[in-house]
Amino acid sequence: MPQEKNTYDLLKLIINILVIGILIIVTFNVVEPFLFGFFWAVMVVIATWPLMIKIQHKFALNRFTVVCLMTLLLSLVFVIPFSIIVYSITKNSTYLIDWAKNISHNQIPELNWLSSMPVIGNELHQKWLVLINNDGSEIIKNIQPYIGTIISWIIKQVANLSVLVFHCGVMIVFSALLFYQGENVAKYILLLAARVSSNHGVYAVTLAGQAIRAVALGVVVTALAQALLGGLSLAITNIPYPGILTLIIFIFCVAQLGPLLILVPSIIWLFYNDNIISGIVLIIVAILLTTIDSVMRAALIKRGADLPFLLILCGVIGGIIGFGVMGLFVGPVVLALSYKLINAWIAEQNSDN
Repeated sequence: MPQEKNTYDLLKLIINILVIGILIIVTFNVVEPFLFGFFWAVMVVIATWPLMIKIQHKFALNRFTVVCLMTLLLSLVFVIPFSIIVYSITKNSTYLIDWAKNISHNQIPELNWLSSMPVIGNELHQKWLVLINNDGSEIIKNIQPYIGTIISWIIKQVANLSVLVFHCGVMIVFSALLFYQGENVAKYILLLAARVSSNHGVYAVTLAGQAIRAVALGVVVTALAQALLGGLSLAITNIPYPGILTLIIFIFCVAQLGPLLILVPSIIWLFYNDNIISGIVLIIVAILLTTIDSVMRAALIKRGADLPFLLILCGVIGGIIGFGVMGLFVGPVVLALSYKLINAWIAEQNSDN
């Protein structure tokens, strides 16, 4: 009889584990489309919570009003600009493909600036003039079959920004809910953390909040600096519509797409129009922005969270490589938690001894 009871208990345990496992898998599949937007909302709310409280107290607003105001602000910053960009790309994609297919009817520049290059400049320029002879028909004949495919692929990849717009919408909704019930959510998370670890649970949650806020502020400030410097360089080099392009650079930098998506086409346009000096200036600016991006971001994060610079730098770079855009927050936060908890454990061991 005891053996039969043990067998029954084992079978019951297996069934319980299977049921729980199935529930976890099904639940994850249901909520997976919203996870990115939810975690993004958590990052945004943690970073902007002090701003919301300050606005509420300064203007004596109730919570519903200030939540509506913050939601409108987030919509203006995230959803509306991305929607405009996606709509513009989709609207003009047909014209871009038609231009690519009929490129043979356009004049190919002679690139006279090549002759100014030392040693090989004159020879390189002469070979280029030979290549573009007869309106560049030989070049067009070789590359035209691939241009339409390449342009279509690029447009398809850029059109994936529509997915990002969806996540932005989800982020806005969850942000509004978290803004409205922020204190209750924080209390629940602290109780859960204390239940998991009575000694270090609350400390870990507090540290995670500080790290998230520092990372978010580091991203925004870095993106603002990149946008200002990039926009100023666009204005100096006489690129058309520098104001709109500056806004797009800021959005791309916040989304961790980088300023090169705007600067590289601008550089090509300058060289296409034989603006050699302006093109070189823009290349220098592009290299500068790419170089200082990770360093400046990591330095700002370190200042906000008081963590080792190398730890934050590795967290930013490794997080982006491992988890994409969300890894920008996940990497530094995970490394910060591990670093602080290990130090606390070592300090606790030393105090006991």
